[in-house]
Amino acid sequence: MDKEKAVEALVYIARQMPGVGRFHAAKILYFAEREHVRRFGRPVVGDRYIAMENGPVPSFGYDVLKGSVATKDAPIVAGALERADAGAHPAYKAAREPDLSYFSKTDIQCLNYAIGHCRNRSFGAISDETHKHVAWDRAALNAPMSWDDILEGADPEVIEEAKSFAAYGVL
Repeated sequence: MDKEKAVEALVYIARQMPGVGRFHAAKILYFAEREHVRRFGRPVVGDRYIAMENGPVPSFGYDVLKGSVATKDAPIVAGALERADAGAHPAYKAAREPDLSYFSKTDIQCLNYAIGHCRNRSFGAISDETHKHVAWDRAALNAPMSWDDILEGADPEVIEEAKSFAAYGVL
């Protein structure tokens, strides 16, 4: 996975949706990754998605949002996001502009798709939708979701492209 790109994706999300909460930020990353891998054969950042009770959660992305990244990753997270509130359910805003040089045009397209898909939708509606995804359904609770399952039902040509990326360790 590309940790720097994951941080930039979270900054981008928080810039587009100031006050975004952990749940929505995590699901936006998931929907962007799912859309991109299913359309173009590669994920945006390649995080590992865990099948949590309320849907998929990006492992590293969630650590960034919680402020619990490993010491070695602290420099790439520093100055990226700020808490937008002091409540029990944290909300975030971008502390700076995202570095868009990390992203392809299709990365931005899928991030924008996911932001639009999740914006103004309730926790329950988004959680219910992700529970219908094969990848979440097949994974054990609190266990990693399979990229093969995320790709299930995608165009066979895209699946072949994803296998090529996987050969280079992208999936």
